[in-house]
Amino acid sequence: MLAQLGKYRIDATLGKGAMGVVYKAFDPHIERVVALKTIRKELFSDARQAELISRFKNEAQAAGRLQHPNIVSVYEYGEDADAAYIAMEFVDGTPLNTLMVAGQPTALARVDAWMGDLLLALEYAHARGVVHRDIKPANLLITAAAQVKVGDFGVARIESSTLTQTGSMIGTPSYMSPEQFRGEAVDGRSDVFSAGVLLYQLLTGERPFTGSPTIVMQQILNEIPPPPSQRVPALGTGYDSVVERAMAKAPDERYPSARAFLDELSRAGRAAAPDAGALADADRTVLAAGLAPPPGPIQGGDSGTGTGTLTMTPWKLEAFPELETMLSRQIGPMAKFLLKKVAAKADGIDELCDLLLPHIPSELGKVEFQQGVTLVKRKLAASGTGTGSRATMGGGASSAGLRTAAATGTGTGIRTGGTAGRSAIVPPVAFDEAFVDATAQKLTAIIGPIARVVVRRAARETNDRSDFLRLVAAHIETPSERASFLAANGVAT
Repeated sequence: MLAQLGKYRIDATLGKGAMGVVYKAFDPHIERVVALKTIRKELFSDARQAELISRFKNEAQAAGRLQHPNIVSVYEYGEDADAAYIAMEFVDGTPLNTLMVAGQPTALARVDAWMGDLLLALEYAHARGVVHRDIKPANLLITAAAQVKVGDFGVARIESSTLTQTGSMIGTPSYMSPEQFRGEAVDGRSDVFSAGVLLYQLLTGERPFTGSPTIVMQQILNEIPPPPSQRVPALGTGYDSVVERAMAKAPDERYPSARAFLDELSRAGRAAAPDAGALADADRTVLAAGLAPPPGPIQGGDSGTGTGTLTMTPWKLEAFPELETMLSRQIGPMAKFLLKKVAAKADGIDELCDLLLPHIPSELGKVEFQQGVTLVKRKLAASGTGTGSRATMGGGASSAGLRTAAATGTGTGIRTGGTAGRSAIVPPVAFDEAFVDATAQKLTAIIGPIARVVVRRAARETNDRSDFLRLVAAHIETPSERASFLAANGVAT
């Protein structure tokens, strides 16, 4: 690793790409930590090198003019014999793509907060003649305060600049606008399209355009994806028109500005979830990596109609924050309101599970939710709170299907035994960090890079080895592969 680049002391490597390296560095003159983004000149021919250096300078010029709380600041451009570099704000954050889980919609509070930050940043940049042209989750950093920082204006274009050829196609296929694929000149409405794709993904847990680059191009140019409500019925139809207009094929049919997009999105959000704004503000106090909003009393009608105050028994007070988080992973932002609606009808957690399961569209999601409910039951039993009526440890035997591992192959390590049908809790078998890492490696071969997110989340939910393995196995869609994974890890199916 380099020790010095220009005046900057190199402290660590943050990332590597095809063109260069991003370093964590220190500016001794003003004593601040920076990120240095570099292009290695020797990797390219003289002609190619000149083009890339010109684009790199364009990035510095464009981003250096942008001073906004939701945009990564650029401080300086420099060159030496081996590399060109840009010194920029060092953001201690997490790329949004690592926080998103395929198939799992994002909680509405986070959608509201993240899209608000992004669209405000784009409105500011567009007003100054800067178009990003590569809006995607990997270019959005989420700080510890749950604030979005838009980075990598490496494909930004100043309207009056001639450094980047008009008609050059730059971007990431799944998020590119139709005019980018056609090689046409772009303006801020191209970023609006990309932001619409991101909104769709946040709301549904799925990208609207998928496949090889060629297939994605054909879809973006010619096909209309199903509305969000078709993929997540609990979402309602309020967001459908917003997404449809943002992703319109013709720029003239989209929102004319990021601000117009944000205004319409805010109206849809208020209609779908009146307290989403308050939840978004509260959400900024935690790192947005699947954490639940701070627990508190849940208001609602005695009959689920939204009038009066829901009677909260001890088990509900203790279990509801975790149940809401689990349910939001399956149906998205409507989880909080669905939970309030049906809670008054349930005297026990098994009965509540019965009422919630029909609203989960995925069979795999139902299994995962059932497993989570059983873990919550164990916690309630261990704390002495109890689980309400018609809830038993071990067999459970509710009509929702919370059964033993032997009966379903997707149990939770709680087995029946003893006399008179009473249940016995098997002592948990602990696991360590090395076991978590080993499991992640095995699971990656089956479901891909998302495996690391899955195993980390499961490790936070239980300290029992068998429960942990069943939780991660629930993300393996093929039953035979799921059974083989469990068997290979010594878990009975």
